[in-house]
Formats: sequence, structure tokens, C-alpha cells
Amino acid sequence: MFSKILVPVDFSDESDRVIKYVTGLKTFGLKEITLIHVVDVGRAVVWPLPGKLTGAIEARLEERRAQLEKDGFAAKTVLTEGRPSDEVLTQAATGKHTLIVTGSHGKTLLEEILLGSVSESVSREAKIPVLLVRYDVLKDIEQTMPLAQYALNTFKRVLLTSDFSKASDDAQAVVRKLKKAGLKEVVSLHISNIKQMETEQEKIEKMDSCQLENAKVAKELTRAGFEVRAVCRAGDPLAEILSVADEVDASLIVMGSHKKGVLKEWLVGSVSLNVIRTADRPTLVVHRG
Repeated sequence: MFSKILVPVDFSDESDRVIKYVTGLKTFGLKEITLIHVVDVGRAVVWPLPGKLTGAIEARLEERRAQLEKDGFAAKTVLTEGRPSDEVLTQAATGKHTLIVTGSHGKTLLEEILLGSVSESVSREAKIPVLLVRYDVLKDIEQTMPLAQYALNTFKRVLLTSDFSKASDDAQAVVRKLKKAGLKEVVSLHISNIKQMETEQEKIEKMDSCQLENAKVAKELTRAGFEVRAVCRAGDPLAEILSVADEVDASLIVMGSHKKGVLKEWLVGSVSLNVIRTADRPTLVVHRG
């Protein structure tokens, strides 16, 4: 399904770990990898860049491209300039990629507003799915196993979060396609936000509705050939998603995104981006095309 992916790199140990992780996706049909480095013109100390510095950047990209070819991938590099998230999104669209894979520092929303976050900007605006893995998680995993080996478990057991919206339908459609990657087990989760319930009766009604709607999702996925477990919870969405992910030992969290802007996130919150910031496992964010 994800045969051609785009990976932003900045030559840090963190982004190199993402490249190592990505090589493990070969088993799932990955064939082509594009590495993109964006010179952030807003933060460049010298502009335009001296030719010697540009050459050094190109050489570092080439080292990584050559290693990917040795690992059996068709690989290419892109060196461009501009606002990093904008350039990554442009390349994703023009290069006909099917997935963006990037790391995340797990910044808080306030840190994102003050300092910026390329990975979260990309996950918010991309028209194709974005697979995010936290840098600190990869660093810890690397102490116990090769990251390519860790990637082999990515599509073992998916936790699909749903609010029964169109965005959730799109996420479910992507999960269906993951069958080609060997996915067999899906946990369909819906959370009724207790902050939005005023009475115990309302809570009961919400949970009954959840059971009914979630059973429909489970039935559809079962027909598609998956082993499915439907789970309904009442509580804080972020806390419940992380809790259930631990309980079922999910290898991947899949979420639909409603594309809130950063200001709206500050005012009303974004479950998908809060999961990205805190989840200790890969998260796949799916947007409405």
C-alpha cells in the first residue's frame, strides 16, 4: 500500500533513526524512498548559502541515499529551500508519494506555537497519511533491537480510534488497505467525552449509542477479513486512547484528523495531535483528501 514514501531529514541522530526504522517497512511493500532536506530560509545565518555548504549538504544526502540503495530500495534525494513544512507538503504532492514518515519531538502545544514543529505542521496539513514515531521512543528501542526489526511489528495490531465522522471513515478505509501489509487484528475504539455529559442518564445513552455504532464498524471490518474487537469508553479522549493502546498492546494507532488550525487547537484541543505528542508507539494520521 505504501510503496513510495517521503522522509524529511535534518542529519541529526534522531532523523537517522527514522531512516533506519523506515527500512524495516520493506516487508510491507515499500519500494521507493525520497529523502528531503529543507534549508529553512527563515533561520539561515547566511543567505544565499555558499556553494561549499550546499555541496556538503548534498554529500550528506548522498551518503544516506547510497545506503538505502544498498538496502534494496530505489532512493532519491531532494534539497530545497523555504518553510520546511510547506516544502515537505509540496514534495509529497508533486512526487506522488503515498506516505510521509517523520519523527516527532513530542512538543507541547505551547512549545509548538513558540518554537514551531515541522512534523506536527505536516501531520496537520498533509493530504496523504502521515506516520509519526517519537524520537525518544526510537532512541530507547534502539538499545534493545535494530529499528528495522522494530518496524516489522508496525502493522501487527492496530488501534483504530473513531468518532463516527467522515474523517474516521477515511481512517477506516486506510486500515482496510493495510490488509495488504499483513494486518490481521484491529481494535475499534470510541470514547464518549465525560466533560460533555451532564447527567448519568446521558452517559448511559451515549454508551448505548457507542456500542451500536461501534458494532457496525466492527462488522464491516470483520467482513473485510480482520479479527476485530470493539471497545467503548467514557472519559478523557487522550487518556483513554493511551490507556487502551497499552491494554491491547497496539503496534500502531490510526486516527482521522479534522485539520484544526493551531489557534483552534489552542482553544478547543486536538485529540490526534495530542496523541502524537504523547503516544509511545507509532501513530498514523489520516486526512480527508
